[in-house]
Amino acid sequence: MPKSFQKTKTRAIVVVVLAVLLIATSLTGCVTNSAGESESIFSIILVRPFAWILDWIYGWCGNFGLALILFCLITRMILLPFNIKSKRSMLRMQALQPKIKEIEKKYPNDKNKQSIEMMALYKKENISPMGGCLTSLITLPLMFALYWPISQPLRYLMRLTSAEIGLVREKLIEIGAKVGDVAVSANTSEMALVRAISDNYEAVSSISDKIYPMDLSFLGMNLGATPNFQVFNALFFLPIISAGTSYLLMYVTRWLQEKATGQKAPAESQNKMMTWLMPLMSLWIGFTLPAGLAIYWIAGNLIGILQEFLMTYIVKKNPKTPLEEVDKPNGNKNRKKR
Repeated sequence: MPKSFQKTKTRAIVVVVLAVLLIATSLTGCVTNSAGESESIFSIILVRPFAWILDWIYGWCGNFGLALILFCLITRMILLPFNIKSKRSMLRMQALQPKIKEIEKKYPNDKNKQSIEMMALYKKENISPMGGCLTSLITLPLMFALYWPISQPLRYLMRLTSAEIGLVREKLIEIGAKVGDVAVSANTSEMALVRAISDNYEAVSSISDKIYPMDLSFLGMNLGATPNFQVFNALFFLPIISAGTSYLLMYVTRWLQEKATGQKAPAESQNKMMTWLMPLMSLWIGFTLPAGLAIYWIAGNLIGILQEFLMTYIVKKNPKTPLEEVDKPNGNKNRKKR
């Protein structure tokens, strides 16, 4: 891709990111909630509704692991329209690669002319090169909102105040409560505290009538515990499975994209970096945070793989998606490959 166009695209991305950051900053503005505590607008508008959904699902099924999987499925369905739009933009952009290469060959020494011709091509095909990025950025605040109800169940599921959470922690420390073989401390995560509350419910139930015992067991595993390299048990495999399914999702996404357009995905260094970045991040998070988050990531990756097949099918079957028209004059040859 010409350097001049890359610079234009980079500037556009920077503008979009700055706009998203500006919106995010405004959402971090705080108001006083009914408990007299300061709470961000982001939490009220996005986090609390997602927490209510997760809490409702748990109350219905009675198992936190199953609730996480169903929660992941529901939120994926909510984000599906945005993801389909992003998928459509990416497939159409990739189908344009033969024409883009023709422009580059036609004007090998005139970068400015390349940019002009490509912008004219995008206008003719009614394609926005930023379409996929914009819809992906829209989903980012939603993905952040999904994280908090899972990582802070006392605050968002049981709806305890900071003072009540502090009293629960102090009481559990006072009675010497443990999660597995690890004693509750000032640094114990809320997911781990939930397990400690279940094991010592009588000791902390008087602190608030909103406290209730949650079942964090799933397939014989304690989702409130954190996997580590020193204890070789079922939890140890969760981060590895999370990283493996993350890589599989990236691979399937790229494979379906190439199959749908008949064009090889560009072998750019940033693409290769992303292929490994997400699995490594999944592995690191899996060994540093409670196992419940690893279950959520695994469910998200597996549902994401199924979703990629579904989105590719929808986009290809949608008559408004001119994949066959976009890649002319190479369209006939590409259709034979497909």
